[in-house]
Amino acid sequence: MLALGGLAMAQNDPQHPNVVFILADDMGFSGIHCYGGEGIDSPNIDYLAENGIVATNFRATALSSPTRVCLMTGNYAQRAGLNHIFSEVDPMDGLDPAVHPSFAKVLQAAGYRTGIMGKWHLGQDIMFNPLNHGWDVWHGYTMGNIDFHTHYNTQHRIDWWDGREEADEPGYVTYLINKYSVQFIRESVAMEQPFFLFVSENAVHVPMQGPNDPPLRTAEVCPYRNDQDMTDQEYRRVYQDMVKAVDDGVGQIYQTLKELGVLDNTLIIYTSDNGGESIAAQKYPGNNGYFRGAKGGPYEGGCRVPAIFYYPKEWGHRMTMEPMSVIDYMPTFLDFCGVSNARKVDGVSLLSTLRTGAPMPERKLFAAQTGFQTVVDGDWKLVWTRDDTIELFNLFTDRNEEHNLADKYPERVKAMKADIQAWWDDCTKGTRLEGKTTFNSGWMVEMMAGRQQGAGAQRPQPAK
Repeated sequence: MLALGGLAMAQNDPQHPNVVFILADDMGFSGIHCYGGEGIDSPNIDYLAENGIVATNFRATALSSPTRVCLMTGNYAQRAGLNHIFSEVDPMDGLDPAVHPSFAKVLQAAGYRTGIMGKWHLGQDIMFNPLNHGWDVWHGYTMGNIDFHTHYNTQHRIDWWDGREEADEPGYVTYLINKYSVQFIRESVAMEQPFFLFVSENAVHVPMQGPNDPPLRTAEVCPYRNDQDMTDQEYRRVYQDMVKAVDDGVGQIYQTLKELGVLDNTLIIYTSDNGGESIAAQKYPGNNGYFRGAKGGPYEGGCRVPAIFYYPKEWGHRMTMEPMSVIDYMPTFLDFCGVSNARKVDGVSLLSTLRTGAPMPERKLFAAQTGFQTVVDGDWKLVWTRDDTIELFNLFTDRNEEHNLADKYPERVKAMKADIQAWWDDCTKGTRLEGKTTFNSGWMVEMMAGRQQGAGAQRPQPAK
């Protein structure tokens, strides 16, 4: 007991607190109970919300890889040349740690132990490996999703890694993520190091599989998804099972932190990488809250996500409607951990708002995907599509984005289009991203056609 007490003291340096960052996959704004999810059992996440800060105006990007680039770098993904999901065909399409290093390198250099458990989705080749980005420990997979039971990815290949080595093991993916998350915390406390743990979930991304459901991808077939033919009742049952597995992991993490005496010096964040898919919104109505649209689109349903900040030692419980963005995580992490940041980033630290409720600084928030660009300026949002369609919404009076006001406010439209163009030029330095592999065209269309047929096409494999 004395030894444990000594370790706990080493972990409770208020100048260098710990962080557990939990990122759900494809979970819409109301994908959990505390954000209005109907019939969703998530008591451990709800506990964090009931005793922490609940953000109701938090934006990720509308897609997985861009959100992760923003998260890692503190910059808009367009600065990394990314206007798409990193390719599952080209293994050399990824986030180069030499050019765009992760915040984990900064924490690592400051003495933090860093671990990521689960999804990577920032490039398949070994050069993009998490360990090259400053993560000490990684158990997980490289691509956008894997079968929860067999661990086959979308290229019909087993995709489970231990650091730089492919090392498959039996187990339901969420349970494996839970196991390694708890193990990482225990090891870090034993090593007397402050730690940053990134819990990168596979749930609730397709394939929709609970712990007791059968495999979808086998040695014979590799379909992409299995939810299109599910009844609404069956879809909800599977979704609820998947959320429960994640929620159980949150409970295990919480209890481990408490048992080891480091809970009070650990910030726990729960959020999602983008809104729910359109099928989720159809089969589980309300999954994206009251927002229009879904993953991959320009409307709020694709980018508004839950965001919970649990640090009751200082912050307590309240709700905030301050506009926050995924680009803000990186500077917030470093600020909270007491680590200086010499990099120029697009995001700003949320710490003052979280600590005192101070308003966020006035700024414009941008987003882009091949096919559209958006800017949010206060209550106003402009959507500018590739075919030059313009939509202008006032999110305060029209949160569902139903009433296009572009014709009524031509000067505002002109100014906001100029804002987007200036942002785009600054991010890309004149480089056109429209020709990049995108979510809406090219390889994705080809793969989706094959997946709908249940085929496992042969694709180029990542370099070892």
